[in-house]
Amino acid sequence: MYEVETVKFDRNQPHVLKYSAEDKSNHTGVELHHDKCDVTANIMLSRSSAYAGGGTYFPDAHTTVRMEYGEFVLHPGSLVHGGSDILSGERYLMILFAHTK
Repeated sequence: MYEVETVKFDRNQPHVLKYSAEDKSNHTGVELHHDKCDVTANIMLSRSSAYAGGGTYFPDAHTTVRMEYGEFVLHPGSLVHGGSDILSGERYLMILFAHTK
């Protein structure tokens, strides 16, 4: 993010996503999409032992990124990605959308 003069965050940011295989009122994953921002930060709030499956899938790279507690991924908001379904447990992820100038 060199030569960026201004960083603005969307309203109500950051927010926390809960993926739950135990609670049917919550979701287990997120379909492929892109974000309406310049940069997205995904920050892992769960230990990988707290759930099975899951991760952030990037189809252009043909890979799913599974992070450990405290790790994060920054990516362009325009990059297509999705949340792979968890099979058991609960996964918490903090998301932040930023706009740059």
